[in-house]
Order: sequence, then structure tokens, then C-alpha cells
Amino acid sequence: MDPLTILILLVGSFMGILTSYTDLKTGFIFDNHVFPLLALVERLRGLEEEEEVPLNPVLTKIPVPAVEAGILIYLYLGLKSGNPLVALAGIIGFFVGLVLGLILYYAGAWASGDVLVLAGFSALLPYPLHYARVVAPYEVRYPLYPIAVLFNSILAVFPFLFAYALGVLIARKKTKKLRQVLFEKANLSVEVALWLMAGVAVSVLLQRAGWTLPAPVRYLLTIVTILIFGKYRRVGDGIGLASLAYLTYLLGLDAAYGFLKLAVVLYLFKVFFSVVRVLREEALVEEVTVEELGEWDILGETIYIENGEVRRERSGFFELLVRAIKEGDLSVLTSPVRGEVIASPTAEGLSREQIEKLKALVEEGKIENRFLRKKAMPFAPSIFIGFLIAFFWGDVFWWLVLKTAGL
Repeated sequence: MDPLTILILLVGSFMGILTSYTDLKTGFIFDNHVFPLLALVERLRGLEEEEEVPLNPVLTKIPVPAVEAGILIYLYLGLKSGNPLVALAGIIGFFVGLVLGLILYYAGAWASGDVLVLAGFSALLPYPLHYARVVAPYEVRYPLYPIAVLFNSILAVFPFLFAYALGVLIARKKTKKLRQVLFEKANLSVEVALWLMAGVAVSVLLQRAGWTLPAPVRYLLTIVTILIFGKYRRVGDGIGLASLAYLTYLLGLDAAYGFLKLAVVLYLFKVFFSVVRVLREEALVEEVTVEELGEWDILGETIYIENGEVRRERSGFFELLVRAIKEGDLSVLTSPVRGEVIASPTAEGLSREQIEKLKALVEEGKIENRFLRKKAMPFAPSIFIGFLIAFFWGDVFWWLVLKTAGL
């Protein structure tokens, strides 16, 4: 193991252990445990406030320059090899991880600290190292390995999240939502698998006719096929069944087996997104009174005043995304309401002034005394696990893709 590889592992492990410990112990992730320069800038600008947490003050002050180390390591390697993309890989990896994390943040699954942790690991591991045995081709060519870190972290804890979500539903006797997790739109997994088989059949027909399509064109053809058949589902199902029969005639039972594996993988993704929705709606939020709200608590809804009336907005990220697409206005994702916002689900949490305003609205009878409060769930340990898997083994998601394809 060369010195730079050892440095990446040591810095990443130290950062992972510290952030996992503080996240499990207090629910907080400190910027200086990931990106000390960011913490310094925030302090100089007066943006960082001292939080009272049950930790040794010395522990909270330890700097772990994970982002800085990743940027400098790949800058050195890029300059040494004369490769500008490698030289910028640490910076690019950081922003790729940041964007991926922000998607989960706005989906309501992660807190802002989790986003920074993923960005830190992404700066350290923008490319797979030589230990990684299973990696996607695009992750070797471009600094996109943070995708593997994210999916590794999700897939590593998915069984535990699934068990936890089921436990919550069973304990609260939410049998209807339990059925939704397991069975709602399960048939869509089979339908999409059929539509994908139609795309494969078209590619095979073109190849037999002497036409070889480039990979990007095949991917585009697959996307267009799904979009068209999604609108005309019965037509898509019929063509998909005919395509499956044709492929089975050409390839034998291997085609049918491949279809079954594809349908199972799609069903598992459906269950995963259903579990995420359950966690967001049932496990990661709780309904409390205004007296139970405290400073730093994060609301699970937006309270605002429009036309003199106090209103609530409880739409999740995916509902807002659908609304943004329908309205053609992406600002809906960041500003879903119009009017004066009293309190909303921000990373900074509730301030004393906001709590006092909410109490006043309750006392005046303008709003019911019940509010959604997000529960803190420590995701830093799972992101750390995702980093270690990516470092020593590779991309779990790409491995599933290969297995589904029979490779």
C-alpha cells in the first residue's frame, strides 16, 4: 500500500470514526471533523454558534482535514501525471458528493451534516483505488466514484432500515401502510421489466440486421421506450410480452431468467423507496405540541401566513418535484409556499424567536397545537461503511447490475 493510499485510508477512517461517534452520541456532526477550512470561515463570519452538547470540548475541536487532504492529494497526482482531470478530481468529487447528498437532504432523508460527510468522503475517493474489484466503467474514467460511496452506504443499511420501518408500522398497527410497502404498485416492477425487455429486443433486431448502436444511443432508446410505454401501458405490456417471447426463442431460458432477475431488482427498488417514504412519514417525524418544541429542533413542515391565514405545508420532496415539473417552476423545490414563512424545515433548526411566534399563534387560536418534528437518525456510520466498502471492495450497486445481467 503506497503512502498516499495509506493517508486516504487513515484520514477517511479518523473522520468516519469521529463523525459516527458524535452523530450517534448527540445527533451533531461538526464541520471541523470533515472540512476545517469551512469551519474556520464560518467562525470568522460569525455564522457558527457554540452548541451545548454532552461531549468533551477537546473532542469537538479536533480538526480532520478530509476535504483539504483529498483536494491536495489528487492535485499532486494530477500535476505529477500531467492529467488535469485527476488534478481537479478532489474538488469535483467533493461537489459530486455534495449534490448527491443535497438530493437526499431535500428529500427529507438526511440532515445537513450527513451531506457534508458524504462530500468529505467523496473528496478522498473520487476514483476507485486498486483494491476495488467491482467498479462501473464511468467511475474509472471520471471522478464519479462518490456514486458508489452513496449507494454502498444505502445498500449496506437497507436491511436494517427495512426491519426498522416494518417494526414501526407493526408497532403502530399501520397495516394499510405495511401492505403499501410490500404490494402497492408491485405489478409496475413486472411491467417496467417487460418494457426494458422490449428495448433489448429492439437492440437485438438491429444487431441481426447489421446495425450496431453506440451505448449512449441504447440508453437513450431505453429511456424513450419507458416513457412511451409508461403513457400507453397496455400497449407496452403487449409489446414487452412479445419481446420476451422472442428473446426466449433466441436465447432459451436464459432470457426468461434474466427477466425474472430484473423484475426482482426493480421490485426491491420499489420497496426501498416505499421504506424511505415510511421512514419520512412515520419513523423520522413525530407529532408534538408547541410546548415540546425546543431550540435547534427541525420541523417536518412549513408554517406560513398567506392572505392573513396561517397555513401548513407538509408535502415531501417527491410531491414537490412532481408539482415543480407540472408547474414548470423548479423554485417550488426550495420555496414551496408563497407568503410570510414563520418556520420551516431548515438545517439550522428552530430559533427561540420562531418558537415564541408559534406559541403566540397557538394562543391566539390561529393554528392547532400540533406540529411535526423531525427525529434525528444517525446516518454518518452508514456513510462510513459505504466508504470502507468502496475503498476495499468496490461498487455494490454495479455488482447488482452485473448479476442482474448474468455477468
